[in-house]
Amino acid sequence: MWRNGLQLWLILLAAGMLLIPARPAVMQAGLSVVKGQVELINTKVKARGGKVDRSGVVIWLEPLGNAQVRGRRARQTIIQRHKRFTPHITAVELGTEIEFPNEDPFFHNVFSVYHGKRFDLGLYASGETRPVLFNRPGVSYIFCNIHPQMSAVVVTLNTPYFAISDQNGDFTIKGVAEGHYRLRVWHKRTRPEELEARSRMIHVTPGSLELGVIQLSEEGYIPQPHKNKYGEDYELERNKPLYRRP
Repeated sequence: MWRNGLQLWLILLAAGMLLIPARPAVMQAGLSVVKGQVELINTKVKARGGKVDRSGVVIWLEPLGNAQVRGRRARQTIIQRHKRFTPHITAVELGTEIEFPNEDPFFHNVFSVYHGKRFDLGLYASGETRPVLFNRPGVSYIFCNIHPQMSAVVVTLNTPYFAISDQNGDFTIKGVAEGHYRLRVWHKRTRPEELEARSRMIHVTPGSLELGVIQLSEEGYIPQPHKNKYGEDYELERNKPLYRRP
């Protein structure tokens, strides 16, 4: 009997007479896309092929009033490879866990003691990884206690609505619920007072919202050498053990 029923179901489906309920569109209803572009003025980054790299600017929306927040936390990864952290800039929602795998053939010691989330993962070998839960909002500057050239930044936000600009300065924030928000930006080479001046109120309605061009100046930015986790200057690598796995 069940075979006859299956055959009848297939016949009706082929004839277009059987209506299959569509997947609910609740997750997409009323959600918006917010777009814009970042322009860097007095840039400290050298142009490559005549083009300035405008990546690494974090843009986010702080919900106000009746704006609905839909969290989308997912575990992230910052890789240690060739004595570099990749990616250099990461933005996450508050409560996100980030893994720090070591893919170099020697030891690393990842730490952050300056701002945001403070931690020290200690010395660990090639092929190992250690997680950090970013449960404190703010900007965390991350380094390796062995290799001073290694640095990364994690911007922890109390909102799921954020994006990081690409090389052209373009950014897109998807899945934004309707409501009022405060637009905020962060850039490593822009002074805090100017970043605060770029903050403004916006209203998001269903559809697409174009924010236009956000100009950020890098004037006055001077890179400063950082200390190790003990607050001391780094020793030259040639004077230190290699910390290689046996």
